[in-house]
Amino acid sequence: MRENKKKIVIAGHDLKFAKGIISILEKDEKFIIKTDKWRGHNVHDEAYSRECLNWADIVICEWGLGNAVWYSNHKLPHQKLIVRMHAQELKTIYPKQFRIENINKIIAISPYIYEEFYRVFKFPREKMLMIYNSIDTKVMNREKKDSDFNLGFIGMCPKLKRLDLAIDIFEKLWTLDKRYKLYIKGKHPQEYPWLWNNENEREFFENVFKRISEAEWGYSVIFDGFGNDIPEWLQKINFVLSTSDSESFHLAPGEGMASGAFPIILNWDGSNTIYPSEYIHQNVNDCVKKILEINSKNEKQDLREKIVNYTKENFDVNKIAAQLKNLLENL
Repeated sequence: MRENKKKIVIAGHDLKFAKGIISILEKDEKFIIKTDKWRGHNVHDEAYSRECLNWADIVICEWGLGNAVWYSNHKLPHQKLIVRMHAQELKTIYPKQFRIENINKIIAISPYIYEEFYRVFKFPREKMLMIYNSIDTKVMNREKKDSDFNLGFIGMCPKLKRLDLAIDIFEKLWTLDKRYKLYIKGKHPQEYPWLWNNENEREFFENVFKRISEAEWGYSVIFDGFGNDIPEWLQKINFVLSTSDSESFHLAPGEGMASGAFPIILNWDGSNTIYPSEYIHQNVNDCVKKILEINSKNEKQDLREKIVNYTKENFDVNKIAAQLKNLLENL
């Protein structure tokens, strides 16, 4: 057994985007991993965080929130600190509270977000790095099951995900062909007390649900609920819709592509720095045209292989983990 393993702490309130990378690091003989799971953006067991800090060679803060503020203020001289940031941080005060001189690298998860962090916070560029979010492309890539007319929408909350626009796309397709269905995967807004207690959010979703219940196509909108079965669920999906007002990365279309489902993206800022331009559209009608165009093709296998290979080349969890490992080994 190696005695010189690098001791790495991964600290943050939400580790779902780092889960696959953590699993790979844990299996690498060069590293030993501890996690410091925070209870919120700025809520943690400080005694346990200090224990982790005193143990670590390297700390990775997942999200640049209160965790990055605390670790950048308490980091010891011999230690290295990496902060991996998404987009939520742009709307918070936390990055302005970083002790930037104690941070070795700031990772942004897309080129657009990289530039936004520089524009807003003026982080030193020599400390900044872009590494995409990761997808377990092997797990996602499963045989499709009679999915041609099935649209998928993953994560309807909050309002900015724009479920209403996804329904607009579906409705136009259903009017042309009654075989189209819209499957919605994820928690209902009522399951998020903070959201349901927000008048604007609640009113938006109540209107959407009323629209569905009163429509002649309402039976073709199916709510599948939340679950850790996305790879299996995607087997019945041929198109994954991404209609958000804004995103930092949006894994849903990427996971869809890895499964062989076609991404249909309404042009949120930065989408063209992540996903292929032929699947990015300016309005609902263009999204509908693209779906009809793809479904008019008798043989889609070449198109499927192209999008699956795109995710392998750009987002595969092993490739992303290798980039992070290279950073860890050379800090």
